[in-house]
This record gives sequence, structure tokens and C-alpha cells, in this order.
Amino acid sequence: MHLLFSEEVDFSTNRVIDWLYYNDEKYEKHIDHNKAQKDHFNFEDKTIAVSFGGNITDPIFKVNDIKDPVDINSTWFRRPTINSKTLSPEKQNFGVYPKEYLEYSNQKRMRTFWDFLCYNLQKTKKLGSYEIVDLNKPIILKKAQEHNLTIPKTLITNSIDELRNFFNLCNQKIITKSLGSVIPEYKHQVNHPKDHYLSFYQLTKLIDNIDTAPKKFAPSLFQECIDKEYEIRSIYLNGELYSACIFSQLNEQTKVDMRNRPANHPTRYIPYQLNQAIESSITSLMQELTLDYGAIDIIKGIDGQYYFLEINPVGQYGDVSLQCNYYLNKKIAEYLINNSND
Repeated sequence: MHLLFSEEVDFSTNRVIDWLYYNDEKYEKHIDHNKAQKDHFNFEDKTIAVSFGGNITDPIFKVNDIKDPVDINSTWFRRPTINSKTLSPEKQNFGVYPKEYLEYSNQKRMRTFWDFLCYNLQKTKKLGSYEIVDLNKPIILKKAQEHNLTIPKTLITNSIDELRNFFNLCNQKIITKSLGSVIPEYKHQVNHPKDHYLSFYQLTKLIDNIDTAPKKFAPSLFQECIDKEYEIRSIYLNGELYSACIFSQLNEQTKVDMRNRPANHPTRYIPYQLNQAIESSITSLMQELTLDYGAIDIIKGIDGQYYFLEINPVGQYGDVSLQCNYYLNKKIAEYLINNSND
């Protein structure tokens, strides 16, 4: 059986499942229901037992009292359950016996179990990582430089004076983006019968007037604004790179951030071949990070330079695969099938 960790709505996961089904392969898709889970003492109506220690070297997993152990051939950590390291620290001054503390304790217990489960699943033939679902953006930028990749001029600061100096250094045209994970923003629906909010993600923002910047702000990431000829998204999959040239500069809305595209104005993609030196640098960087999958963003500047931007270890690959006929869903399914552990 192939075990897939993902979200409830992820079209790429579902397309891989289509190929597994086509090849008569058994699979199970695990979705993280921890946030909305009502019964903290059961998991998706399953009972689970794990035996190890003594003369048992490899843990034996049983589900729903089935006599035979579960046979996991391969595991795909597409978008896995958040592990216990990401839980919020225990709150202080809970009170006598608040509901929040009980929920936190039960959630921590469940996620500690899943940490142990995925620790063992990492030893099967796997794709993706359970532990690495997010990367430290500044560290990755610095490591990219160490692997001979060019990055834009970058500043992390909470000083308006330092920001003003950087702004002038970059010809009074810079961008700012999230320093860490993308933070969802919410917009209240005024005419909705109940309090209802639409969520959306923060986009990269252009700063061309420093006088409008707040005098006090949290440590933030700023970069020079690169005038781009086009941008490139490269999907790294088991040592191979599948790249697409994206003409986001042709649309005023997507010039700064490609995600800001209107539904009725699709962005053009074509297959693209990075030069060997850049591919070698990306490969050595991914190997140092022990990643066998990642979505990598690069800009080709009008100055002819390639600028590395970031790696998303659980990034989307659907558009690149579909628009460039790379058939990555099929390749992922074949990898899970043909490289399964006996």
C-alpha cells in the first residue's frame, strides 16, 4: 500500500492517485484533521497499535485489530501533518482546568504519536519530507550564495534609517515579502448573514516611496526590485529539474508577484532549460538540504543575470507540469510504484 500525506483539497495529490488507481495500486490518503478533530481519543474512527522493543527491532503497526501488520510500500509526504515541533508553546495562567489546556495536551499527544509513525515511515521508500515542510528563507538565501547562485541585494531590519539607506542603494525601488511562512490575511464579508471572512495570502509588495513606510515595524525582509525579462519555476524531483519560463512581466498585475493574476487572464508558460552550471548549483543545494522535492523560483533579469529567490519544499507543481507537458503526476506515481520497498 502507498501512503500519501496531503491536504483535503490538493489537485496534484488527486492526479497522482488517479495514476495509482490506473495501475491497480492500493493507497491511503491521510489528511490532517487535528484542527477540527472532535474526538481526541480516536483517529478517523481507527484504532491503532504499535509494538516494538524486546526482540522486535522494527515496529509493527496494526490498524482496527487487523491481524496482519500494515504493509507500507512507499510514502509520499506531499503536504504532511504538521509535526509536534510546530505546536504553540504551552500557555501560562491557564486557570484551574481550562478547555484550552486539555485540547492542547491531547493535540500534543496525538502529534507525538504521528512524529513517531512518520519517523519510521521515513525509512520506507519515500518522496518528500515529514520534518521539512518549511524552510528558513534567509538561511536558504545564504546557502544559495554558498552554492554559487546569485541572489538579489537583501536586507533584514526593523530600522527605518537602515531601510532608507537600502532604498537609496537600490535606486529607490525595492520589494518586501514575508520573512517566514506566508501569513494569511482575512477580509470581512459585510453582506454575509453571519460573520464570515475570506482568506488570502500576502503578496510581494513594491516599495517605491519610502516616505509612506511606518517608522516602527517588526524585523522584515527587503530586496532590490529586479527588472525581469521573465521568471522561472523549476521543480526538483529526485535529482531531475523540470523548468518553466513564465512571462509574468507581460501583465501589470503579475509583474511584482505572479500569484496576483486574474482568473480570466492566464499567464503564459513554456518549457525551459536552465544552463548546466545553475542546475548543478541547485542540485548540490538540494542535496545539502536532504530534499528530494522542491519548487524553486528564479528571475532572469533584463541585465542577463539569473537571481535565485527561494525554495518551497511543498510547493505546487501542477501548472508547470500541465502547461509544459512534463506529466509529473505520472512520474511521481511511477516512482512510488517502481521504487517500493518489499
